Amino acid sequence: MRTDHLHHHRRQGAGRLLVAMGVVVIALLTSASPLLAAGSTPYGKNLVRNAGAQSGLTRWQTFPPADFKTHAYGKPGYGFPSKAAAKAIGGGTRFFYAGLYDDSYGTCGDAQQQWKLKGLGSAIDHGDVKVKLKGYAGTNGSPLITAHLDLYFRDAQNHTVAKNGITRAVSGTNERYQRLQGATVLPERTRILRLHLWADGDGTVSSGDCQAFWDNLSVVVKHV
Repeated sequence: MRTDHLHHHRRQGAGRLLVAMGVVVIALLTSASPLLAAGSTPYGKNLVRNAGAQSGLTRWQTFPPADFKTHAYGKPGYGFPSKAAAKAIGGGTRFFYAGLYDDSYGTCGDAQQQWKLKGLGSAIDHGDVKVKLKGYAGTNGSPLITAHLDLYFRDAQNHTVAKNGITRAVSGTNERYQRLQGATVLPERTRILRLHLWADGDGTVSSGDCQAFWDNLSVVVKHV
């Protein structure tokens, strides 16, 4: 009788343990983000590589050749953000800069990064994926120079979808950064995101210098 009684309590203890483990597993599964296949674009992670210009122009595609640059933070009064401006946004030692005006191409330098959204197609087409753009941009004191921070939405063939994307711009910030951001649910058929840093304005032509700048850029997709 004692042996049967002991086995009975062991079975009860084992049963309670299995139930408790099951509750923990269910809780973890229901509280976590939706499961993604290996190689899928991750939710909640910044897609921008070298987002703060600390690795030169690694990961960025630039045009015209050699025009878009990175620039060191320094003293104020030269048309660029100072070390104090960098500290205020948690920046490093360098920032992105549109470079000198290119007379041959008739434009300032620009830079882009592009990502294919892998494994998210069904969620996107059901309206379940949101993207958030965030970054800092600025210009010298001229109201005739504009710094643009754009995120474009494209289909698998790199064609436009129902919404072009998120576009933000600033002018005449007098060497200071402004925080630019925007968020929206990705439209159906979106399969590619492209981030674009560029500058324009009459002041770039007249001065020959596209004093527009960017730092600490972020593009994050989330399940909603």
